[in-house]
Amino acid sequence: MGAGLAGVTTAWALARDGHEVVVIDREPEVAAGASYANTGIVAASRAYPWSSGEIGRALRRSALRLDPELLVWGIQHLLSRSGGSYRRVLEAKVRLVRYSQQVMHELVREIAFDGLKRGVLYLYREAQALDEAWERAGSMRDLGFALERLTPAQVFNHEPAIAASRLAGALFAPLDEWADAALFCRSLAAKCRPLGVNFTLENEILSIEPLDVRVREVVTRRGRVRGDAFVCALGVMDRKLREQLGIHVPVYPVKGFSATVPVVRADAAPRRAMIDESRGIAFSPMGTELRITGGAEFAGYGMEHEPRDAAPLYDAVKQLFPGALDYARARVRACQRPMTPESTPRFGTGKYQNLWFNIGLGHMGFAMAAGAARITAELVSGRTPPIDLEGLRIQRH
Repeated sequence: MGAGLAGVTTAWALARDGHEVVVIDREPEVAAGASYANTGIVAASRAYPWSSGEIGRALRRSALRLDPELLVWGIQHLLSRSGGSYRRVLEAKVRLVRYSQQVMHELVREIAFDGLKRGVLYLYREAQALDEAWERAGSMRDLGFALERLTPAQVFNHEPAIAASRLAGALFAPLDEWADAALFCRSLAAKCRPLGVNFTLENEILSIEPLDVRVREVVTRRGRVRGDAFVCALGVMDRKLREQLGIHVPVYPVKGFSATVPVVRADAAPRRAMIDESRGIAFSPMGTELRITGGAEFAGYGMEHEPRDAAPLYDAVKQLFPGALDYARARVRACQRPMTPESTPRFGTGKYQNLWFNIGLGHMGFAMAAGAARITAELVSGRTPPIDLEGLRIQRH
């Protein structure tokens, strides 16, 4: 269930294991939801849990209304930061991201996908923020991630078109990566089909039909689909469907915005992916266009957006790369990141023995998807997961 990054990578892993796989999704094509218009940054060196500051900024930007679901999610987030919980979440997230990057490299070689590029810049406009980021990154360097601190002049050496005078400096992660996530999904889906994977798109899942402790079938708009095992690899789920899954699904949508903007001056445009940390804006080259994303709002399940929502995305890039893009021809959309309170995904089963979960990949979906898929395939096949799932299992109560 689901044809985004989580669903397609899981379908591949299951098909490679010899399973007969059917993928069901309500969208008209693969990777049409949260996996479609993100920046595709595999920010392995930034596998931090969401901080209370980030959550606080998202709350301040949100048009909040009384939402019991968000209240429960928020309490769970606060609990995840108490005592030694933050360290345990960090270790679980790093464990998964490190494993996933290894699996991703194997997968990219196997399907001959040549769109994955290395080296990501994390930009800071204020000296204090840069100092704090470098200190915080000490935990990641201790865990073996390569990170370099750059002066504005060194940033300019990496990006000759950047207005380096606006920066205090940057962190450079030479082994972090980026690619077009939707293109990757669709390339992988094309490789899945010869293995017998059947994609049934434009086919909304209406309900699941259990029999005692197992799921017998799912009901879709096109009819009933029976199976021996079911994998929930959906992003933000309809409330009615979530209530039928037999377990609390700790995923809430965090709304963001994406703009895909044509490049009109290649010599003035970014050459690599980067995140303007001072503005919370990420951008990465996508051929003759630049993908820009940002924003984090708790706005329920709506996908509405207005021109003003894209303004902060444009402003950040205009300041750093003036004259590079044609903003009048930008394609803008809202997206929903399926976030758990700890910002880590969930695996395993709950009430139903043959319903497996691969959910909550959130804002690091591309960094986690390949490893999450391999973990899920191992669990479905009754084998021991390749990494310790402490802190990554769905809670059965």
